[in-house]
Parts: sequence; C-alpha cells; structure tokens
Amino acid sequence: MRDVMPIDYQFLSNPSLAFIYYQGHITADDLICAATRFAKEPTLEPGLPHFFDFSRVASYDIDYPKYFAFMAQLADIYPQEDGEQLFVFYAPEGPPAEMAEMARKPWEGSKTAIIRAAFTLNEALDILGGPRADLVSLIDRLAEDAPA
Repeated sequence: MRDVMPIDYQFLSNPSLAFIYYQGHITADDLICAATRFAKEPTLEPGLPHFFDFSRVASYDIDYPKYFAFMAQLADIYPQEDGEQLFVFYAPEGPPAEMAEMARKPWEGSKTAIIRAAFTLNEALDILGGPRADLVSLIDRLAEDAPA
C-alpha cells in the first residue's frame, strides 16, 4: 500500500480533466494546503473541468472561520473573466456529501461556477459526458490503496 495524502489531485487528458480526491480524515489545513498547491500547478487552465471525488471521506474536523477566510480567496484562482467553470462533486451520503456541501457553499454567489453533485460514480460520469476508463481505473486504484 502506498501513502495517499488526505487530499491530492491528478490531471487527466483526452479529454482534459482535473481529478481531485479526498481520503480519510480531512482538516481545514488539509484543504488549504491542497488548494494552494493546486492553484500553482502549471497544468491548470481556465475552464478545465474539475472532478472532486469525496467518496472516501471518513470524517472531518474543520475550523470554519479559517476555511471560509481562505475560500474567499478562490476568486484569485478562478477569475470570473475566465468564463464558466464546471465542478462535479462525487459524494455518497454521509461525511462525503457533507464535505461536498461545505465545498459548494463558497461558490453560491458565483455567476461562472457550475456545480453538479452526484451520489454515485455513474451519475458523476454521466455529468462529465459518459464513461471514462482512465478515471474509473484511477478511482479503483485509490480504493485499493485506502487504509482498511
């Protein structure tokens, strides 16, 4: 088993997609650290669809004032003049869906963020345009590497 960070990401191609995945116990510091790293990625392009996999979130402990203060800076990462931005949240019921709802809240006033949530992987893939073998393979690998 390899070590997996609580929040990490990969960029997929054909078609391009940012895949952000969460695992285990999540804190505000984990969220801030991952978002800061992600924002500096040279591969990040305006309008690149994002797929957030919250399905392996077991629990979370969030310092809300710290989290929301940081999330207010997201306008710098996703300027409105760059156009619409699709975020697909894969979040089964329980802690994953609660975490996805928390991630959705800062975008409520955005005129350019398009957020779609799905309780199942098949629903999420449908939102993205259909099956993606690369994404499913990666999700399966992460599930195998997850601590028991």
